[in-house]
Amino acid sequence: MEAEDPLEKREHWRLAALMVCVQLLDLAVTDKLCSSGELNTAGVAMVQTFHYGSNFLLLLLLSLIVLAILHPHSRIIRPGLTAYLGFALLHLVVNVGALLLSATAKATGLASLWDVGAIGAMTVLTFAACYWMLDRSTEGGAFVIPGRDGPLKDPKLFDYVYLSFDTSTTFGPTLEVPVCRRAKVLMMLQVALSIVILTVLLSRAVNAVG
Repeated sequence: MEAEDPLEKREHWRLAALMVCVQLLDLAVTDKLCSSGELNTAGVAMVQTFHYGSNFLLLLLLSLIVLAILHPHSRIIRPGLTAYLGFALLHLVVNVGALLLSATAKATGLASLWDVGAIGAMTVLTFAACYWMLDRSTEGGAFVIPGRDGPLKDPKLFDYVYLSFDTSTTFGPTLEVPVCRRAKVLMMLQVALSIVILTVLLSRAVNAVG
């Protein structure tokens, strides 16, 4: 795939919808983390600060999409999107770190584990957006994604959601192949976060049924 402005394709509104879903999940997760009693004052302040920051930067993403429609070859689209997704990844790491502090919390049934599932979903969607942008902005593409007639020449956003889901649930890619170092680093980070989320899920599930 040739390097291009990542928001030049028609799928930019799907990307926006993806990140709005992440933001809605984060809204619920932030409330749960801050009211759980497992975080100290500094931890609550950090989680809330990143949540408010992501609200502001979501407006940046929507502005970039409008800019991509009006001026598809603007030079600020790619660095702007990179900055947004970089913050989204950092925000995700903060949420997973806060979640880790609740690993030994007493749960009131398996239904109380929904926040772990929500952060897992945020992980899948956020990394899918990162993979989408990285693949479209890397000369020759960052991934080899198989299709019916060989490698896909123009993968869609859903293909990256599938890649991200695979990476989270199998702790690594299955058929897809990362072919650049940045893609490999992103996958290593996703696998590490997924292992932490699974550890918290198992720990709290044991507490819930114990």
